[in-house]
Amino acid sequence: MVIVDQAGRPLGPRALRTRRRILEATMALLAEKPMRELRVIDIARRIGSSPATFYQYFKDVEDAILSLAAQAEETTPLLASLINGDWTGEAGLERGKQIMRLVIDHWARFAPALRARNNASDEGNPALREARMAAMMPIVEAFRLAIQRNHEALAVGAEPSTEQTSGSIDPLIAGTALASCLERMSMYHLWIEELGGTRERLVETTATLMQMMILSPR
Repeated sequence: MVIVDQAGRPLGPRALRTRRRILEATMALLAEKPMRELRVIDIARRIGSSPATFYQYFKDVEDAILSLAAQAEETTPLLASLINGDWTGEAGLERGKQIMRLVIDHWARFAPALRARNNASDEGNPALREARMAAMMPIVEAFRLAIQRNHEALAVGAEPSTEQTSGSIDPLIAGTALASCLERMSMYHLWIEELGGTRERLVETTATLMQMMILSPR
C-alpha cells in the first residue's frame, strides 16, 4: 500500500518517519485527554513541529485517529482466521486462549486510539463508527459461522425430538456477544487484575466461555 500526503504525493522515507511521529504523538496525547480536547497544535508541539507539518499528512485530528484505527484493523484477518478453526477438545480451548492473548496485546498497543474510536462511534461520529464496524463485523461474522457450523453438525446427528428446551442460541446474536466480550475483557483486563484476577485466569475463563458458546446446542 502506497501512503500519500494530502496532495496525493507518495511519501518517501523521511516523510514516512514524520508521519509516524505524528501518529505516535496522537496516540500518546489520546492517553492523556479525550479526542474532543485534542488539538492539532498539541500534536505539532509534541513532535517539535508546526501545525503546517501536520496538515501535510492529515486533514484534522479525526483523520489521524482514523489512520491509527486502520493500523489496528490489521489484526482482524488473523483473528477471523483463528475463530474459523476447530473448537473441540483441548485444542479448541487453546485456540480460545490464543485469541484472547492476541486481543489483549492488541488493546495494549492501541488502547488510546481504540477508546477514542469507540467513544466517538457511540456519540454518532459516522467515520469512526464505520471504522469500528469494519474492525468488529468480520469478528462477529467469524463467530457466527463457527456457531452455525456447530449447529448444523448437531442437527445432522440429532434424533427428532419434541422436547422443549429452556432457551436457544442465535448464531448472530451469540457472535456479537462474543466479539463484544473479547473487546471489553481486553479493554479492562488491568482493572480486572487489580480486583484480584490474573491475566492467565482471565484468558482461560474467556476462552472457556467462547468454547462453550460456540459448541452449545441450538
